[in-house]
Amino acid sequence: SGNEVHSPEQDLQNKLGQRVGEAETQLKRPLSQHEKEDIERQTTYDYAKEHGTWIDNLYSLGDPTGVSGNENTLALDKKNSVVYKANNLSNYQNSISKFLAGIRAHNKLFPETKYELVGFTGLEKGAGGIPYVEPVIKQDYIPDASQATQGEIDNHMRSLGFEKVNDHTFRNNNYTVSDLR
Repeated sequence: SGNEVHSPEQDLQNKLGQRVGEAETQLKRPLSQHEKEDIERQTTYDYAKEHGTWIDNLYSLGDPTGVSGNENTLALDKKNSVVYKANNLSNYQNSISKFLAGIRAHNKLFPETKYELVGFTGLEKGAGGIPYVEPVIKQDYIPDASQATQGEIDNHMRSLGFEKVNDHTFRNNNYTVSDLR
């Protein structure tokens, strides 16, 4: 209808898809996963530089926490009660597009713990001259949060219409949610 409002995340995801499609048309063949990753990294790096969202130093946003997970490096801004997460894309098959889609799904399913994309960080020239890029998201920091019990997680996910696959994975007709701990 022409009146749609697109988020920066959606605009970037559209641009990533467009660039991969252009490359496949030019080469007259499908791209390998590695080629897609390189195009996504370069396109995202250029986009971040153009839009002023490249973050040279994650810790300019907050203090190191000494805590990290498999996929995120954390910086805590206690003053503004925000935690910043630089995501290494390991749970998204190294795909920025899949990460952006995952953030949109998370925000739809769990608006009370929504993520906001704030920019990108990494190395300007990584392997083969292609930038190494990690998306940086922020989330409200809850200083006195307690870890949910497995029963609380099970009940919450059931209330959202999900069925339990195993202790850390739930599924409905549209989504599979995993790594719930």
